[in-house]
Amino acid sequence: MPASGPGGRPACRFARLAVAFVLLAPTAWADTLTLHNGDRLTGRVLHMSPSTLVFETTWAGELRIPRYEVRAIETDKPVGVLREGSGRTESMTLVPAASGQVRLVPEAPVQAAAGDGEPSRQTGAQAPDGSGLAAPPAPPAVTVPLARVRYLNPKPEESGEGVSREGRITVSATLVRGNSTGERAYAEGDFETRALDWRYALNAKLNRERGDEVTTASNWLVGGNFDRFLDERRFGYLRGSIERDRFRDIATRATAGAGLGVQLIQTARAKLALRGGLDAIGVRRIARPDESWPALGWGVNSGYRLDTLPVVLFHDQQGFMSLDDPSQVTLRSRSGLRVPFASGLTASLQFNFDWDSEPAPGRRSGDSTWLVGLGYAW
Repeated sequence: MPASGPGGRPACRFARLAVAFVLLAPTAWADTLTLHNGDRLTGRVLHMSPSTLVFETTWAGELRIPRYEVRAIETDKPVGVLREGSGRTESMTLVPAASGQVRLVPEAPVQAAAGDGEPSRQTGAQAPDGSGLAAPPAPPAVTVPLARVRYLNPKPEESGEGVSREGRITVSATLVRGNSTGERAYAEGDFETRALDWRYALNAKLNRERGDEVTTASNWLVGGNFDRFLDERRFGYLRGSIERDRFRDIATRATAGAGLGVQLIQTARAKLALRGGLDAIGVRRIARPDESWPALGWGVNSGYRLDTLPVVLFHDQQGFMSLDDPSQVTLRSRSGLRVPFASGLTASLQFNFDWDSEPAPGRRSGDSTWLVGLGYAW
């Protein structure tokens, strides 16, 4: 029997609240995509490039949808729009139009209040208080082919209206005292700047270990690269590095090279870049004769942020194969995961692996290191 009277009112109110929640919940995810196969997706447009649209949903997280599969886009609020041939990003709401087209409705300009009130958006010429202060007229809406919308929510390096910068520093240290003594210190840093047509990155690392008053490891490396983009994905690059590792009989090893690369993936969640070209290697030995050779060089830079956990997986690799002796291969790589936990601070688990197919006499080809460290990213 249905509840009635005072005792039934709470149940009735609860039912009404549940219905209201169901009806209102989709408004937080009110952007809509229509695909060429007829599917309609509701969620939030995060980013669109000439090749890919990144769309966030409550049921599948971030989806990367090829641009050619999208027939129509509708947004419930203004997003950043960069049109073909335009030199600036505009704040507009996207409304469906005829097939293959989209209507762009500009965001109304902000009219400052005459008194202490909050600023308001006006579309007419008369201020609301009748003071005669004219508000800027709202730009007219326009209908354009969807193909002419080059970017949605473009990054600074995509719009050409600025650059983006990011960096990271990670440190790891161990101190042992007792029956044995030992110290270990490791630090590395990465810095990258990206503009519309170019990108450069710098990296450095320092490692030092001592056990029972004897130094057991001492090495450092500094490197960097400059990329010049030929289009949205392809780029030419210059790169170089210098390192020292006296326990591998390397007073200094310098590399310099150039080649071509491709940015296969670049989103807020994932990135993958590959590069390959020619490098010159010069090694100044501590005990053996110096040597130099031309090499075929390659590089991999990748990262992925998980959907369900605040964890970033990464893998970076640089390799060199001698053109004089293909069996002579040098490899540097680092892989692991980073966990951001507070105000830019991160915890990391990292595996470094260096390989030299022709090591100095008495040395091993591979050096592997596991690191647990703390870092700061910006």
